[in-house]
Amino acid sequence: MAKILQGIRVLDVTRYVAGPATTALLADLGADVIRIEPPGGGEDRTPLPFAEGFHGGAGFTQVGRNKRGITLDLACERGKAVFEKLLKTADIVVANLPPRSVASLGIGYERLCATKPDIIFVHLTTFGADGPYADRLGFDAIAQVMSGMTHLSGDPGRPMKNAAAWVDMSTGFIGAFGALAALRHRDATGEGQKVEANLLQTAMTVGNYFLIEEDFNHYGREGTGNRAQSGGPADLVRTKDGWVYIVALGNPMFKRFARMIGREEEFLADPRYQSDESRAEHGDALSAVTSEWSSRLTTEEALLQLAKFNIPAGPLLTPKQALADPHVVGQFLQHVEVEGLSKPVPYIRPPAKLSKTPAEIHKGPPRAGEDNEAILAEVGFTVEEIATLARDGVI
Repeated sequence: MAKILQGIRVLDVTRYVAGPATTALLADLGADVIRIEPPGGGEDRTPLPFAEGFHGGAGFTQVGRNKRGITLDLACERGKAVFEKLLKTADIVVANLPPRSVASLGIGYERLCATKPDIIFVHLTTFGADGPYADRLGFDAIAQVMSGMTHLSGDPGRPMKNAAAWVDMSTGFIGAFGALAALRHRDATGEGQKVEANLLQTAMTVGNYFLIEEDFNHYGREGTGNRAQSGGPADLVRTKDGWVYIVALGNPMFKRFARMIGREEEFLADPRYQSDESRAEHGDALSAVTSEWSSRLTTEEALLQLAKFNIPAGPLLTPKQALADPHVVGQFLQHVEVEGLSKPVPYIRPPAKLSKTPAEIHKGPPRAGEDNEAILAEVGFTVEEIATLARDGVI
Protein backbone atom coordinates (compact mmCIF):
# COMPACT_ATOMS: atom_id res chain seq x y z
CA MET A 1 0.00 0.00 0.00
CA ALA A 2 1.38 3.43 -0.97
CA LYS A 3 2.19 5.71 1.95
CA ILE A 4 0.72 9.21 2.11
CA LEU A 5 4.19 10.84 2.17
CA GLN A 6 5.83 8.50 -0.32
CA GLY A 7 8.06 10.58 -2.60
CA ILE A 8 8.64 13.30 0.01
CA ARG A 9 12.28 13.70 1.07
CA VAL A 10 13.17 15.18 4.45
CA LEU A 11 16.64 16.32 5.49
CA ASP A 12 16.83 15.76 9.21
CA VAL A 13 19.38 18.08 10.87
CA THR A 14 18.11 17.40 14.37
CA ARG A 15 19.27 15.98 17.68
CA TYR A 16 17.88 14.61 20.93
CA VAL A 17 14.05 14.52 20.99
CA ALA A 18 11.82 17.28 19.60
CA GLY A 19 13.31 17.46 16.10
CA PRO A 20 13.85 13.70 15.75
CA ALA A 21 10.27 13.12 16.91
CA THR A 22 9.03 15.41 14.13
CA THR A 23 10.94 13.54 11.45
CA ALA A 24 10.07 10.12 12.90
CA LEU A 25 6.37 10.89 12.49
CA LEU A 26 6.98 11.95 8.90
CA ALA A 27 8.99 8.78 8.28
CA ASP A 28 6.15 6.69 9.73
CA LEU A 29 3.93 8.17 7.01
CA GLY A 30 6.36 7.12 4.28
CA ALA A 31 8.67 10.11 3.84
CA ASP A 32 12.30 9.39 2.97
CA VAL A 33 13.91 10.89 6.06
CA ILE A 34 17.68 11.30 5.88
CA ARG A 35 19.27 11.86 9.27
CA ILE A 36 22.36 14.06 8.96
CA GLU A 37 24.81 13.87 11.84
CA PRO A 38 28.51 14.70 12.33
CA PRO A 39 31.13 12.17 11.23
CA GLY A 40 31.41 9.56 13.97
CA GLY A 41 27.80 9.98 15.05
CA GLY A 42 25.75 12.50 16.98
CA GLU A 43 25.90 13.10 20.71
CA ASP A 44 22.23 12.23 21.04
CA ARG A 45 22.92 8.54 20.41
CA THR A 46 24.22 7.90 23.92
CA PRO A 47 21.45 8.61 26.52
CA LEU A 48 19.71 5.54 28.03
CA PRO A 49 22.23 3.07 26.56
CA PHE A 50 21.42 -0.60 26.08
CA ALA A 51 23.32 -3.00 28.32
CA GLU A 52 24.26 -5.05 25.25
CA GLY A 53 26.22 -2.26 23.56
CA PHE A 54 23.91 -1.20 20.73
CA HIS A 55 24.97 1.80 18.60
CA GLY A 56 22.39 4.07 20.24
CA GLY A 57 20.35 4.39 23.41
CA ALA A 58 16.66 3.77 23.95
CA GLY A 59 15.66 7.37 23.21
CA PHE A 60 17.60 7.40 19.94
CA THR A 61 16.07 4.07 19.00
CA GLN A 62 12.57 5.43 19.53
CA VAL A 63 12.89 8.58 17.42
CA GLY A 64 15.48 7.28 14.95
CA ARG A 65 13.11 4.70 13.51
CA ASN A 66 12.38 4.41 9.79
CA LYS A 67 15.20 6.77 8.80
CA ARG A 68 18.25 6.50 6.59
CA GLY A 69 21.44 8.04 7.88
CA ILE A 70 24.46 9.89 6.59
CA THR A 71 27.35 11.61 8.32
CA LEU A 72 28.32 15.07 7.09
CA ASP A 73 30.44 17.89 8.47
CA LEU A 74 28.20 20.89 7.93
CA ALA A 75 30.76 23.23 9.51
CA CYS A 76 33.18 22.95 6.56
CA GLU A 77 32.64 24.35 3.07
CA ARG A 78 32.86 20.98 1.35
CA GLY A 79 30.22 19.65 3.73
CA LYS A 80 28.00 22.63 2.93
CA ALA A 81 28.43 21.89 -0.78
CA VAL A 82 27.31 18.29 -0.25
CA PHE A 83 24.30 19.55 1.67
CA GLU A 84 23.41 21.89 -1.23
CA LYS A 85 23.22 18.90 -3.57
CA LEU A 86 21.04 17.02 -1.14
CA LEU A 87 18.84 20.08 -0.70
CA LYS A 88 18.00 20.21 -4.40
CA THR A 89 16.28 16.83 -4.02
CA ALA A 90 14.49 17.64 -0.76
CA ASP A 91 11.00 18.83 0.14
CA ILE A 92 11.49 19.53 3.85
CA VAL A 93 14.42 20.44 6.07
CA VAL A 94 14.00 20.04 9.83
CA ALA A 95 16.44 21.53 12.34
CA ASN A 96 16.21 21.96 16.10
CA LEU A 97 19.10 24.30 16.79
CA PRO A 98 19.37 27.85 18.14
CA PRO A 99 19.10 30.55 15.46
CA ARG A 100 22.81 31.37 15.64
CA SER A 101 23.72 27.71 15.02
CA VAL A 102 21.35 27.50 12.07
CA ALA A 103 22.96 30.61 10.58
CA SER A 104 26.53 29.40 11.12
CA LEU A 105 25.79 26.05 9.47
CA GLY A 106 24.22 27.79 6.47
CA ILE A 107 20.81 26.17 6.82
CA GLY A 108 18.71 29.24 7.56
CA TYR A 109 15.49 29.60 5.62
CA GLU A 110 16.72 32.39 3.33
CA ARG A 111 19.81 30.40 2.41
CA LEU A 112 17.75 27.29 1.76
CA CYS A 113 15.32 29.22 -0.45
CA ALA A 114 18.16 30.49 -2.60
CA THR A 115 18.85 26.88 -3.61
CA LYS A 116 15.34 25.39 -3.40
CA PRO A 117 12.66 28.12 -3.56
CA ASP A 118 9.79 25.80 -2.62
CA ILE A 119 11.54 24.24 0.37
CA ILE A 120 9.71 23.86 3.67
CA PHE A 121 11.92 24.61 6.65
CA VAL A 122 10.77 23.37 10.06
CA HIS A 123 12.77 25.15 12.76
CA LEU A 124 12.36 23.99 16.36
CA THR A 125 13.97 25.88 19.24
CA THR A 126 13.70 26.11 23.00
CA PHE A 127 12.37 29.68 23.22
CA GLY A 128 11.54 30.78 19.66
CA ALA A 129 13.62 32.53 17.02
CA ASP A 130 13.16 36.03 18.45
CA GLY A 131 13.17 37.70 21.86
CA PRO A 132 15.75 37.91 24.64
CA TYR A 133 15.96 34.12 25.13
CA ALA A 134 16.24 33.21 21.44
CA ASP A 135 19.83 31.96 21.48
CA ARG A 136 19.71 30.20 24.83
CA LEU A 137 20.18 26.46 24.86
CA GLY A 138 17.58 24.34 26.56
CA PHE A 139 15.96 20.97 27.03
CA ASP A 140 12.50 19.66 27.86
CA ALA A 141 12.96 20.18 31.61
CA ILE A 142 13.83 23.86 31.12
CA ALA A 143 10.53 24.46 29.35
CA GLN A 144 8.66 22.45 31.98
CA VAL A 145 9.95 24.56 34.85
CA MET A 146 9.56 27.90 33.05
CA SER A 147 6.00 27.25 31.86
CA GLY A 148 4.43 27.35 35.32
CA MET A 149 3.41 23.70 35.08
CA THR A 150 6.18 22.29 37.30
CA HIS A 151 5.14 24.73 40.02
CA LEU A 152 1.69 23.14 39.95
CA SER A 153 3.12 19.61 40.16
CA GLY A 154 4.53 17.91 43.22
CA ASP A 155 3.70 19.33 46.64
CA PRO A 156 3.94 22.90 47.98
CA GLY A 157 7.63 23.67 48.39
CA ARG A 158 8.59 20.54 46.43
CA PRO A 159 7.86 21.14 42.72
CA MET A 160 8.20 18.09 40.51
CA LYS A 161 8.87 17.91 36.78
CA ASN A 162 7.58 14.96 34.79
CA ALA A 163 10.09 12.19 34.04
CA ALA A 164 8.87 11.79 30.46
CA ALA A 165 9.92 14.40 27.90
CA TRP A 166 6.33 15.48 27.25
CA VAL A 167 7.31 18.96 26.07
CA ASP A 168 9.86 17.62 23.59
CA MET A 169 7.50 15.01 22.23
CA SER A 170 4.57 17.45 22.00
CA THR A 171 6.80 19.93 20.16
CA GLY A 172 7.71 17.13 17.76
CA PHE A 173 4.02 16.48 17.12
CA ILE A 174 3.52 20.21 16.46
CA GLY A 175 6.51 20.24 14.11
CA ALA A 176 5.05 17.36 12.10
CA PHE A 177 1.62 19.04 12.10
CA GLY A 178 3.19 22.25 10.78
CA ALA A 179 5.14 20.38 8.12
CA LEU A 180 2.00 18.66 6.85
CA ALA A 181 0.10 21.97 6.79
CA ALA A 182 2.97 23.55 4.82
CA LEU A 183 2.95 20.63 2.37
CA ARG A 184 -0.76 21.17 1.83
CA HIS A 185 -0.11 24.85 1.11
CA ARG A 186 2.71 23.97 -1.28
CA ASP A 187 0.46 21.50 -3.12
CA ALA A 188 -2.07 24.29 -3.60
CA THR A 189 0.28 27.18 -4.42
CA GLY A 190 3.75 25.85 -5.20
CA GLU A 191 5.16 27.91 -2.34
CA GLY A 192 7.36 26.67 0.46
CA GLN A 193 7.49 28.35 3.86
CA LYS A 194 9.11 28.40 7.27
CA VAL A 195 7.42 26.51 10.11
CA GLU A 196 8.45 27.34 13.68
CA ALA A 197 7.73 25.73 17.05
CA ASN A 198 9.44 25.96 20.40
CA LEU A 199 9.49 24.08 23.67
CA LEU A 200 8.39 26.85 26.02
CA GLN A 201 5.38 27.81 23.90
CA THR A 202 4.40 24.15 23.64
CA ALA A 203 4.53 23.69 27.42
CA MET A 204 2.50 26.86 27.99
CA THR A 205 0.00 25.79 25.32
CA VAL A 206 -0.60 22.46 27.05
CA GLY A 207 -1.20 24.25 30.36
CA ASN A 208 -2.80 27.40 28.98
CA TYR A 209 -6.02 26.88 30.95
CA PHE A 210 -4.10 27.24 34.22
CA LEU A 211 -2.50 30.45 32.94
CA ILE A 212 -5.86 31.86 31.87
CA GLU A 213 -7.38 31.02 35.24
CA GLU A 214 -4.52 32.65 37.14
CA ASP A 215 -4.79 35.82 35.08
CA PHE A 216 -8.45 36.22 36.02
CA ASN A 217 -8.78 34.64 39.46
CA HIS A 218 -5.32 35.25 41.00
CA TYR A 219 -5.53 32.05 43.04
CA GLY A 220 -1.77 31.54 43.20
CA ARG A 221 -2.23 27.79 42.99
CA GLU A 222 0.35 25.45 44.53
CA GLY A 223 1.09 21.83 43.77
CA THR A 224 -1.38 19.24 45.04
CA GLY A 225 0.69 16.10 44.52
CA ASN A 226 -1.33 13.54 42.60
CA ARG A 227 -4.62 15.25 43.40
CA ALA A 228 -6.41 17.14 40.66
CA GLN A 229 -6.49 20.94 40.90
CA SER A 230 -10.01 21.20 39.55
CA GLY A 231 -12.23 18.75 41.42
CA GLY A 232 -12.35 15.58 43.44
CA PRO A 233 -11.98 12.98 44.51
CA ALA A 234 -9.16 12.65 42.01
CA ASP A 235 -6.04 11.05 43.41
CA LEU A 236 -3.72 8.07 43.39
CA VAL A 237 -4.69 5.88 46.33
CA ARG A 238 -3.36 2.65 47.83
CA THR A 239 -5.11 -0.67 47.64
CA LYS A 240 -4.18 -3.88 49.45
CA ASP A 241 -1.74 -4.81 46.71
CA GLY A 242 -1.03 -1.68 44.68
CA TRP A 243 -2.34 1.72 43.66
CA VAL A 244 -5.32 3.02 41.70
CA TYR A 245 -5.98 6.47 40.25
CA ILE A 246 -9.61 7.52 40.71
CA VAL A 247 -11.27 10.52 39.05
CA ALA A 248 -14.79 11.66 39.95
CA LEU A 249 -15.38 15.09 38.43
CA GLY A 250 -18.74 16.80 38.10
CA ASN A 251 -21.79 16.42 40.31
CA PRO A 252 -23.29 13.28 38.68
CA MET A 253 -20.01 11.39 38.98
CA PHE A 254 -19.46 12.59 42.55
CA LYS A 255 -22.94 11.37 43.46
CA ARG A 256 -22.11 7.92 42.09
CA PHE A 257 -18.84 7.93 44.04
CA ALA A 258 -20.64 8.80 47.29
CA ARG A 259 -23.16 6.04 46.63
CA MET A 260 -20.35 3.54 45.93
CA ILE A 261 -18.67 4.13 49.30
CA GLY A 262 -22.02 4.20 51.15
CA ARG A 263 -21.98 7.89 52.11
CA GLU A 264 -24.31 9.43 49.54
CA GLU A 265 -26.69 11.19 51.93
CA GLU A 266 -23.89 12.54 54.11
CA PHE A 267 -21.69 13.79 51.26
CA LEU A 268 -24.44 15.36 49.18
CA ALA A 269 -25.49 17.44 52.21
CA ASP A 270 -21.93 18.46 53.10
CA PRO A 271 -21.30 22.12 52.11
CA ARG A 272 -17.66 21.26 51.34
CA TYR A 273 -18.67 19.01 48.45
CA GLN A 274 -21.25 20.97 46.50
CA SER A 275 -19.17 21.80 43.42
CA ASP A 276 -15.95 20.81 41.70
CA GLU A 277 -14.30 23.96 43.04
CA SER A 278 -15.25 23.27 46.65
CA ARG A 279 -14.36 19.60 46.32
CA ALA A 280 -10.93 20.57 44.97
CA GLU A 281 -10.46 22.95 47.90
CA HIS A 282 -11.17 20.06 50.28
CA GLY A 283 -9.44 17.47 48.13
CA ASP A 284 -7.20 16.28 50.94
CA ALA A 285 -10.27 15.23 52.96
CA LEU A 286 -11.77 13.44 49.96
CA SER A 287 -8.46 11.70 49.28
CA ALA A 288 -8.38 10.47 52.87
CA VAL A 289 -11.90 9.04 52.50
CA THR A 290 -11.03 7.45 49.17
CA SER A 291 -7.83 5.95 50.59
CA GLU A 292 -9.71 4.46 53.52
CA TRP A 293 -12.17 2.85 51.08
CA SER A 294 -9.49 1.53 48.70
CA SER A 295 -7.25 0.17 51.47
CA ARG A 296 -9.82 -2.56 52.20
CA LEU A 297 -9.76 -3.83 48.59
CA THR A 298 -7.32 -5.35 46.17
CA THR A 299 -6.61 -3.37 43.02
CA GLU A 300 -8.79 -5.73 40.99
CA GLU A 301 -11.66 -5.45 43.48
CA ALA A 302 -11.42 -1.65 43.54
CA LEU A 303 -11.44 -1.44 39.74
CA LEU A 304 -14.48 -3.71 39.53
CA GLN A 305 -16.38 -1.53 41.99
CA LEU A 306 -15.38 1.65 40.17
CA ALA A 307 -16.44 0.19 36.83
CA LYS A 308 -19.78 -0.87 38.34
CA PHE A 309 -20.48 2.75 39.31
CA ASN A 310 -19.05 4.11 36.04
CA ILE A 311 -16.21 6.06 37.67
CA PRO A 312 -12.99 6.47 35.62
CA ALA A 313 -10.02 4.70 37.17
CA GLY A 314 -6.82 2.94 36.28
CA PRO A 315 -4.12 0.94 38.07
CA LEU A 316 -0.62 2.27 38.65
CA LEU A 317 1.66 0.23 36.37
CA THR A 318 5.42 0.00 36.29
CA PRO A 319 7.02 0.23 32.81
CA LYS A 320 7.39 -3.58 32.87
CA GLN A 321 3.71 -4.00 33.75
CA ALA A 322 2.63 -1.50 31.11
CA LEU A 323 4.46 -3.52 28.43
CA ALA A 324 2.62 -6.67 29.59
CA ASP A 325 -0.84 -5.11 29.86
CA PRO A 326 -3.18 -7.06 27.54
CA HIS A 327 -4.80 -3.94 26.08
CA VAL A 328 -1.39 -2.40 25.36
CA VAL A 329 -0.09 -5.65 23.86
CA GLY A 330 -3.15 -6.04 21.66
CA GLN A 331 -3.59 -2.45 20.53
CA PHE A 332 -0.40 -0.41 20.82
CA LEU A 333 2.73 -2.57 20.77
CA GLN A 334 4.66 -3.39 17.62
CA HIS A 335 7.79 -5.51 17.98
CA VAL A 336 10.37 -4.63 15.33
CA GLU A 337 13.58 -6.49 14.57
CA VAL A 338 16.52 -4.08 14.81
CA GLU A 339 19.96 -5.08 13.59
CA GLY A 340 22.39 -5.21 16.49
CA LEU A 341 19.87 -5.98 19.21
CA SER A 342 19.27 -9.46 20.60
CA LYS A 343 15.48 -9.26 20.48
CA PRO A 344 12.78 -7.14 18.79
CA VAL A 345 12.20 -3.62 20.06
CA PRO A 346 8.78 -2.98 21.66
CA TYR A 347 7.80 0.16 19.76
CA ILE A 348 4.54 1.91 20.48
CA ARG A 349 2.71 2.20 17.17
CA PRO A 350 2.45 5.64 15.49
CA PRO A 351 -0.06 7.66 17.53
CA ALA A 352 -2.38 8.63 14.67
CA LYS A 353 -4.24 5.65 13.22
CA LEU A 354 -5.26 6.20 9.59
CA SER A 355 -7.64 3.73 7.96
CA LYS A 356 -6.61 4.37 4.33
CA THR A 357 -2.94 5.36 4.58
CA PRO A 358 -1.66 3.84 7.83
CA ALA A 359 1.62 4.88 9.37
CA GLU A 360 4.07 2.08 10.01
CA ILE A 361 7.31 1.36 11.84
CA HIS A 362 9.38 -0.97 9.67
CA LYS A 363 12.97 -0.49 10.85
CA GLY A 364 15.06 0.82 13.69
CA PRO A 365 17.52 3.73 13.60
CA PRO A 366 20.44 3.86 11.17
CA ARG A 367 24.03 3.37 12.19
CA ALA A 368 26.15 6.51 11.85
CA GLY A 369 26.85 6.93 8.14
CA GLU A 370 25.01 3.73 7.24
CA ASP A 371 23.62 5.13 3.98
CA ASN A 372 26.44 7.50 2.95
CA GLU A 373 27.24 5.75 -0.32
CA ALA A 374 23.65 5.08 -1.40
CA ILE A 375 22.30 8.56 -0.67
CA LEU A 376 25.24 10.47 -2.13
CA ALA A 377 25.12 8.32 -5.26
CA GLU A 378 21.43 9.20 -5.60
CA VAL A 379 22.28 12.91 -5.83
CA GLY A 380 25.09 12.47 -8.35
CA PHE A 381 28.34 11.76 -6.53
CA THR A 382 30.64 9.19 -8.07
CA VAL A 383 32.22 6.31 -6.18
CA GLU A 384 35.56 8.11 -6.31
CA GLU A 385 34.11 11.38 -5.00
CA ILE A 386 32.40 9.60 -2.14
CA ALA A 387 35.64 7.82 -1.24
CA THR A 388 37.50 11.15 -1.23
CA LEU A 389 34.89 12.78 1.02
CA ALA A 390 35.20 9.86 3.42
CA ARG A 391 39.00 9.93 3.38
CA ASP A 392 39.03 13.68 4.12
CA GLY A 393 36.55 13.40 6.99
CA VAL A 394 33.78 15.38 5.26
CA ILE A 395 31.42 12.40 5.63
